[in-house]
Amino acid sequence: MPIVAADIIAYGSAVMPDIDATTNVGGAIALTKRVVFVDIAATDEIEILSSSASDTTETITVHGRNAAGELVSDSATLTGVSVVLIAGTAFERVLKIIKSSATVGTVTVRDQDTDTTIAALEPAVTEIRRPFYDAAADASGGSTRTYHDKIFFKNTHGTLTLTSSQILENADPQTVVAFDLESTLDGSDDNGAFGRQTAPGGYTFDSTAKNVANSQNLTAGAAQGCWLELTLTAGLGAQNTTVTMRVSGNTV
Repeated sequence: MPIVAADIIAYGSAVMPDIDATTNVGGAIALTKRVVFVDIAATDEIEILSSSASDTTETITVHGRNAAGELVSDSATLTGVSVVLIAGTAFERVLKIIKSSATVGTVTVRDQDTDTTIAALEPAVTEIRRPFYDAAADASGGSTRTYHDKIFFKNTHGTLTLTSSQILENADPQTVVAFDLESTLDGSDDNGAFGRQTAPGGYTFDSTAKNVANSQNLTAGAAQGCWLELTLTAGLGAQNTTVTMRVSGNTV
């Protein structure tokens, strides 16, 4: 079977900070960490369940913002395949989901009103998050801030290479994110002993399409590291927006 979209999975890197003071941002791929989920359509409470009745001790903690824009979090313990409501906290957006340990089944996290799936955490995945957690612009009259995070695009197909492959910025409605790629597959670059407002050395950030390393051959089981840069001008108001990245290439 050819490579399909579901075979290209976005993973996180070893260090994806919640605060500016965290150092050595980036590093190697973290296969327990994913960077994709669906936004909540409207402010709502969250409910969870597993595909396995064996999952009865693992805790799911959801971090996000409420309707007032405040950072909030709440958690509940799985009860197997039964739905558990994380009651008492309504989320306007979800920023991070943490599973206390690996599970037997896949854990579904969904909004309570419509049962729309926000995220699915496979057994080995213990974290799903957005890049640039709690990044904020400086006050009006201050300085422009740039934030950096690193993700990976992994070809999980068992045998096939995605040839002539590129990574593109498919949509950036607020034009605030740029990116660059590591020069080798399965890289482990970090930004040194600096916080996330310091760029990694040797990278040029813009929004143009970029060729995957290894002569554009994203081989089976390999991952391309992708550094993201978020630029927030002073006085910029809060934005609830997304950036869509796309991997293109050929398959047999």
